[in-house]
This record gives sequence, C-alpha cells and structure tokens, in this order.
Amino acid sequence: MSELLSTTGLYVGTLLATVLTLAIFSRVWQTNGAFRLAEHLLLGLVAGYIAAVALRSVLAPGLLLPLLNDPTGEPGRWLVLLLIGLLALRFARRPGLAAIGLLPAALLAGALAALAMAGAARGTLVPQILAAGQFRYLPAPAVAANLLATVLAVLTTVSVLVYFQQRWRQPHPDDADLWSEQLLAGLGKLGYLAVMLAFGALLASTAGARLTLLIDRVQYLWRIWMGLLG
Repeated sequence: MSELLSTTGLYVGTLLATVLTLAIFSRVWQTNGAFRLAEHLLLGLVAGYIAAVALRSVLAPGLLLPLLNDPTGEPGRWLVLLLIGLLALRFARRPGLAAIGLLPAALLAGALAALAMAGAARGTLVPQILAAGQFRYLPAPAVAANLLATVLAVLTTVSVLVYFQQRWRQPHPDDADLWSEQLLAGLGKLGYLAVMLAFGALLASTAGARLTLLIDRVQYLWRIWMGLLG
C-alpha cells in the first residue's frame, strides 16, 4: 500500500511539475490565466521560504531568543525589534500608519545602497584605478591597449552621467549655440548609445539564461518521465 501511494505521489508530482512548467513558459506567447496562477504560486512559495529561513536562521537565534533569555543584556536589540515592528506597518490599511513604516524602509534602502556603492568602489573602481597606474610595467602594445580601454571607459562613464543629467535639466534656448552645450549634447548622445548597448547586452544575457533554463528543465522532466514510463 505504501509503495502504491509513493508511486502515485511521484506520478502526481511529476505531472504537476510539468503542467506548472508549461504554464510558466506559456508567457512566451501571451499572458494568460495559467501563467498568472503559476507565477503567483511561485512567488508565494519563494516569499514563504525566505520568510521561514529568515525567521529560523536570523531573527530567532539573533534577536528573539537573546531578548527572551536576557531582556536587558543588549538594548540595541530592542531598537531592531522596534524597527521591524515599524516596517510591518507598511501593510496597514490606514495611510497614516503606513507612512510611519517609511522610516525603517528608508533606513534599509539607504543601508543597501551604501553597501552596494562600497562594494562597487572596493571591488571594481579602486582595483581598476590601481591597475591603470601600473601600465609602465607592461609591454608597449599592452600599455597602448590598456590606455585606450581606460580612455574609452572614462569617456563612456562621463557621457552616461551627462545623459542622465540632461534628462533632468532643461537647457536655456539662448545657450543652444554655445560650444559647451553642443559638447554636452554630443556626450549625451554617446551616453544614450552606451546605455542602450548595456541594456541590450543585459537583455541578451537574460534571454540566453532563460533558454538555458528551459533546456535544462525540459531535459530534467524528460528523464523523469522516461524513468516512470520505462
């Protein structure tokens, strides 16, 4: 009896996995009810799993249990608990209570942005600047190639910054003929081209990753079905 139930469960689980996979990839043709249902199930499972892991691995051992064992040991933990409670107010229906939850949300977003900027500066910007100062130790062709790459990188970065700055600033009509405005306009066009190329590369990478995921998923389901039917 147990073997029959196990086999039946394996068939049902495999069939359900196949149907949900087809529902997810049906988005290629159009958005439909099956895709929305599978998407909501996937997002709900991911959110529930992350919440369970955070509660069991982070909040319970790092916050709740220490407060229960020693409430006066570290006052900073009460501040963390207060911020978590304020963050939960973002789900309140009253606009006034939901607005209070913006404080911990802003602190969280600011901390994440600061960590991202520090990581980018420490892991990318600083090593590239240090590497740019070591050209004299390289052969002549390598020095020329690295110099050209550095100049192009700086020019692209400046042009992208100019492009985003122009989107927020409206130039005065009397300044349109100035050489500085024409230079900034040219840099803005170059920045727009760089942004489009970056987005195109990201889109191509995302499309390639999804095709790889599709192939891997089809092979996985094929092996399971061949094992069940064979």
